[in-house]
Amino acid sequence: VDEGIPQYRDEALDIVRNFCSKLGVEHTVFSYRDLFGLTLDESLKQHEDDRLSSCSICGTFRRRAMDHAAKQIGAQVIATGHNLDDTLQTFVINTLSGDTNKIGWMDPDTSENSLRKIKPFCEIYESEIVFYAFTNDLPFQTEQCPHMNEGIRTEIREFLNKLENTHAGIKNNMFRSVLKISQTMKTV
Repeated sequence: VDEGIPQYRDEALDIVRNFCSKLGVEHTVFSYRDLFGLTLDESLKQHEDDRLSSCSICGTFRRRAMDHAAKQIGAQVIATGHNLDDTLQTFVINTLSGDTNKIGWMDPDTSENSLRKIKPFCEIYESEIVFYAFTNDLPFQTEQCPHMNEGIRTEIREFLNKLENTHAGIKNNMFRSVLKISQTMKTV
């Protein structure tokens, strides 16, 4: 998915294009411009609601783009690269914003829906994924999204990392709690 963020997305597209070519895997790009008629940056310029972060807007577009892409290629499952840190950050953001409905859908998708969404890395620390990629010469993006510090996610990431450094294993404990809360909320 190409949001149209200069430099940032260009690096990622080059990495994926080259890696897919090396593996002999077909690579198709779905861009915000083609799907929605504008890039993320163009939509942010039109955006007037300060309560929505760039990440919220981008996430909505990205989910729609992935659903569209899956439908176009006939996929039955979408696997994302969300890791344990992403999951915990999202949980805290949803909790702090009072968006409890989203908390009910944070556990792994075990449904029989025609399009399942799975997160195979959701129990793995981001740092472990980076370490694995680095030690196995797997290409990964180094450029940070220029919008990443606009919302609260960076502060939450730093807070959770500080807790983990002081209290090893706290992220795993929190993840188990997130799953229990999410499963409980689905039944309510």
